[in-house]
Amino acid sequence: MWMNRAQYCPVCGAPLEERLVDGRPRRRCTACPFVLYQNPASAAAGVILDAARRVLLVRRAIEPFRGHWALPAGYQEIEEHPTETVRREVAEETGLAVEAYRLIDLIFIPDDPRRPANLAVYLCRVVGGELLAADDAEDADWFHLDRLPDPIGFGNRERILAPLLRHPERFGLPDLGRTPDLP
Repeated sequence: MWMNRAQYCPVCGAPLEERLVDGRPRRRCTACPFVLYQNPASAAAGVILDAARRVLLVRRAIEPFRGHWALPAGYQEIEEHPTETVRREVAEETGLAVEAYRLIDLIFIPDDPRRPANLAVYLCRVVGGELLAADDAEDADWFHLDRLPDPIGFGNRERILAPLLRHPERFGLPDLGRTPDLP
């Protein structure tokens, strides 16, 4: 495949080298934040709510939002459906198994070598696992929607989370809070 032969960054021209990025070996620029993804056009994020209507956020361990809280999210592999990406990324970053309940937003994010062009955001519920921070998250925690940390990476606060607080009826959450008793 052409990607395995790519040697230079298309953004700045510096050499690419194999590094661990988002928990996987990927070709990354040695001089700028460019990462060569199989499917750089798409990513998926999960809005995970608990019975108390708290949302799960992760504190990013990688640039450009290192130290910022954000939704669990990641790049969609070329063979994945966005719901599979959400389940995989949430499990890798938080240790929790989730069910992608409903697509709530599609966001176009142009012009940044680290961001995908399209982000599919799914409302999710926990179906198992134990909360921990892993992969490219240095911390994971639950936050009440009216007491979110600041800043939140990728513009998640206004675009995605604020509507949940202002108009919860739009999201049809009757049974999302019924999570199983986790070990």
